[in-house]
Amino acid sequence: MDDPKTLIIGGGIIVSFISILIYGVLAVLFPEWVGIAGRVARSAEQSHQENSEASTHVFDKISE
Repeated sequence: MDDPKTLIIGGGIIVSFISILIYGVLAVLFPEWVGIAGRVARSAEQSHQENSEASTHVFDKISE
């Protein structure tokens, strides 16, 4: 149990598992942060289609 190889492998598995959990939580709550097209990206893509009106966004008020 006190073997250094076991501790390194076990630590790597634990760090990997925690990282995957954090990524999963971010993917659900903030998809744009992890590169998944969320609501903001979807509305931006729809605004680029012909014959469509661009919806307002929260940041539009800041730039005025």
